[in-house]
Amino acid sequence: MRRRSFGALGDAALGSALFALALVVFLRATATTPFHGDESEWISAGRYFKFVAIDHDVTSGVWRPSWDNRDQPPIGRYVIGGVVWASGGDVGNLNKTYAWDKDLEANRREGRVPGPELLQPVRNAMALFGALSVLGLYVAGRLLDGPLAGAVAALLVTSSPLVQTYFSQARTEGLLAALTSAALVAVIAVARRFERDGLVPRAAWATGLLLGLALATKLTAALAIIATGAYGLAAMLRLIATRRDEAVRIGAWTAATLAFAALVWVAVNPFLWPDPIGRTWSMLDQQSSIMVEQGEKFGGAIDDGIGGRVLLVAYRTFVENEIAAFDANLPPGSPPLVRPSMLGLTGAGVSVELLLALAGCVLVVGRAASGWIASERPGSAMALLCWVLAYWLGIAANLSLDWPRYYVPTACIGSLLVGLAVSAAVRFALALRVRAVPAGAIARGTRAGAAH
Repeated sequence: MRRRSFGALGDAALGSALFALALVVFLRATATTPFHGDESEWISAGRYFKFVAIDHDVTSGVWRPSWDNRDQPPIGRYVIGGVVWASGGDVGNLNKTYAWDKDLEANRREGRVPGPELLQPVRNAMALFGALSVLGLYVAGRLLDGPLAGAVAALLVTSSPLVQTYFSQARTEGLLAALTSAALVAVIAVARRFERDGLVPRAAWATGLLLGLALATKLTAALAIIATGAYGLAAMLRLIATRRDEAVRIGAWTAATLAFAALVWVAVNPFLWPDPIGRTWSMLDQQSSIMVEQGEKFGGAIDDGIGGRVLLVAYRTFVENEIAAFDANLPPGSPPLVRPSMLGLTGAGVSVELLLALAGCVLVVGRAASGWIASERPGSAMALLCWVLAYWLGIAANLSLDWPRYYVPTACIGSLLVGLAVSAAVRFALALRVRAVPAGAIARGTRAGAAH
């Protein structure tokens, strides 16, 4: 995709300003975002930090097959426990897990709600990670189409009520976004270099580390791994007949990246060590069962086919989303809380952001297709297209609950599409203006000559 001459100082200044703005916005949101029971669950699970970092226990019965060990990968637990420990908390004496059949006050009386001395440091840390993800989105947009595309993406995510909620709570959405945005930057950097000269930068071999850590934070990151593999496979297939050396090079990077991600996924989680494949499958199976149970108990179950779910993901990402009554701490039986997903510039069931994202998607498809047809090396446009497709189709295919948290990743990826559309529109407008100025000047000169 297009490159822009902006300068290292300009990049640093703009990136720092966007990071600082996002950090301020997310930190302020930590004081106003309502408490959610999941925050109790995550802080309670911070005890895993004690098991590994303090007790150095990676072999005892705490790692046996259990609901807790199959529930979530451990990186988020390690980070949250580390934050509690660093802020002076006792990671061996945390709150109990949340009782979903009781209201907030009953949970508080039973010691199931963390106090501010536990909750606020973790919220602040997640806000920091969220701001880092915004910086990552700026860098990704900058690499794709220049500073304007990156700045628009970063500002859009920062202003999103959906994102502000989840990046300011003591959960792992902010941490996951920071790791996946860093991985996306790495993949785009690889694609740009490969598109230019058929080489893979040395630092690119660490991409698997970012993907593995992201996967060990939340299983959603499997979509980023699929997207990265899809880009590498597409590039290899496109070149295998004409540039075999380059095809082998990108294929080797892809295979090494996926293998490294898998190694990290297993290495950081002692629960997986005895049977990595079987226990990974047990985690996926439990997550599927949990989503079915939650849909039956709390509502929001989705019965649409894949086409309807793809459209729902787009609508919830760019137009508005619904927060279930229990999720918003409303009385049982209350209607869901409806709010805009991004800027709220909506009308007739669509939003400006949705229209811009569609335009950005057309641009990405067009650029990827034109390079493919011209027998060029697949570059950053193809890489982004693989990520967009993997996230949209992957989330839609597995979407059994219409809950806002599932649309945070698509909001981040979708912001890049909006940024690309705005950047292209501004570039087009400036080109029209440049072409119009000489014509006007010629016309004025002609009239002046006729007058004399």
